Formats: sequence, C-alpha cells, structure tokens
Amino acid sequence: MSGDSMSRRRTRAGMAAAFLSMVFGVTMLVAPGAQAAPAGRVDAGVPLSSVVYGTGCTYPVTVPVNSSGWVEFWEVKPGLPARFIGRDLPSGALASVTWVPRRIGDKYLYAVQNGKASQPTLVKVRQGYGSNGTCFAF
Repeated sequence: MSGDSMSRRRTRAGMAAAFLSMVFGVTMLVAPGAQAAPAGRVDAGVPLSSVVYGTGCTYPVTVPVNSSGWVEFWEVKPGLPARFIGRDLPSGALASVTWVPRRIGDKYLYAVQNGKASQPTLVKVRQGYGSNGTCFAF
C-alpha cells in the first residue's frame, strides 16, 4: 500500500472520528434527567440491491423513540455539513420520513429528538437506476 493511500485512509478515519465525536457530543448538551429520545439506530430498510442505496431512489427511514416531540432526521458525510432529511412526530414508538439519497458516497444517518442524537448508521450510496417505484443500485 502506498504512503499516499495510507495517508488518505488516516484522513478518512480522522474525519469519521471527528464526526462521531460531534454526534455524541450533541447528547452531552441535554441536561441530566431530560427525557430520553431515540431508543435505537436509524433504519433505512433493506435496499433492493441489499447492499447499497441508490441516488434518486426513495427509502422509508425510521427510528424507535421512547419520548414525545418532533424527531429530525439527518444525513452527513464526514467532513461535510449535515443535510436535513425531514422531521416527524412519532406515531406510537416510531418516527419515520422518506429519504432520497442525492449524492454517491458513504454517509451516516442519525435522528435527533429533545436535543439527543441517536447512534449513527452507516449507509453506502451508489448510482441509482430505475423508475415507477422500482429502483436499484450497484
């Protein structure tokens, strides 16, 4: 492995660590005793290709919650600003929105409720192909 390749891997690993620190740091802003919020990771379902998600395709994104109040869903690629996906008031113990990946790359999805962030979920987004509700990616 070349030195340049290893340097890129270290840079990516550093950006991922910084992102995770930022997401988990958000949870520290909540005062002790505040209501709990996301009760698990964001689930983007199983893509048709079962490995990657496709740009332009639509996916139901859900997160279990154990609290009331708006839930915001976010997508972030390490090193770039987070992109707002949408928000929902939970129905029962679940909040959901529709996610349409716009750019190729590995990203993280997470939800925020009552100032508390869920653990991030890694998703791999590739070029999407299809129409009329059928969409797949390679």
